[in-house]
Amino acid sequence: MANQSIVRLHAFATVDSKDWEAFMQMVAETKVIVHSEGPENVLTHECYYQTGSFNCLIVEAYANEEIFLSHLQQVTPLSEKYGVNWKINRIELCGPFSEQTVNALRQGVGDGDCVHYDNALNTLK
Repeated sequence: MANQSIVRLHAFATVDSKDWEAFMQMVAETKVIVHSEGPENVLTHECYYQTGSFNCLIVEAYANEEIFLSHLQQVTPLSEKYGVNWKINRIELCGPFSEQTVNALRQGVGDGDCVHYDNALNTLK
């Protein structure tokens, strides 16, 4: 697999404390979907949280943008199903995302930050 096609996403989010249990259920159901997509497509999909807070870091990596977009389509209904009140404060995108995808994610973040790192430093020649 060409490393140049891999896309990565880091999302920093805050979950309403009342919805923490539902959020954990939503993440568990997301993991089932990720498993069905296969490790050759979803390279990384992890959710971390800070003990004593409701702040989360979601770390994802996909073989390419098309697989990422397919993943989004599969997990989007979970937001409606669980109705979790959460806010993405910042998204960092890394890799060759299209301008259309970057703009859609920027709109989805609302007043949060969305940063796209589109160039990688390659130190090996």
